[in-house]
Amino acid sequence: MNHRLIDRATLLAVVGVTSAMFVAPRVLFFARTGRLFPIRMVDHLSAPVAVSAWNPQELALADGRSVPLPGIQALPADSVALREATQRGVEIDAVGRVWGLVKVHHGCGNDPVREHTARVNLADMMLYLRVGEPGTPTIDLKGLAKRPGGSLSAYGWQVEEFQQFQAWQMWKRLDESSHNQAARK
Repeated sequence: MNHRLIDRATLLAVVGVTSAMFVAPRVLFFARTGRLFPIRMVDHLSAPVAVSAWNPQELALADGRSVPLPGIQALPADSVALREATQRGVEIDAVGRVWGLVKVHHGCGNDPVREHTARVNLADMMLYLRVGEPGTPTIDLKGLAKRPGGSLSAYGWQVEEFQQFQAWQMWKRLDESSHNQAARK
């Protein structure tokens, strides 16, 4: 009888320690972030094509095509942003916009996002970051990245600046649609 109690106590201890090993990280993560599990926000490209190089006028694709970025007159000789956004290939949509993937860095330990890869319009990204030469010289610098090239690093694009980029894109689209409506009248 005594032997059976020891087996039950040992079993309970093993189950308790094992449960604590799995539950404790979730409890600690919840205490920091308010969520039980990390968030993964991963966008993908449809039929990505590798970029082998770029010159001032266009991207050179691995399949032999050359693709300009609409709205960009001249690409820079070197750009951390363009290198980061094209390293996983690019997608060209039906209207000729070129899309890439950029890692977004959520540096705060209280942020529940642990992995964030965003699909971005490369021309918009280059305009926002003030990298390269815009096709229309009258671009309003209000709302663009504070410094040319922005805050991209080996970790990715700083989340705050990425969110500002998304807001800028929204205002840009609204401005373009109001100009288009005014032109139709």
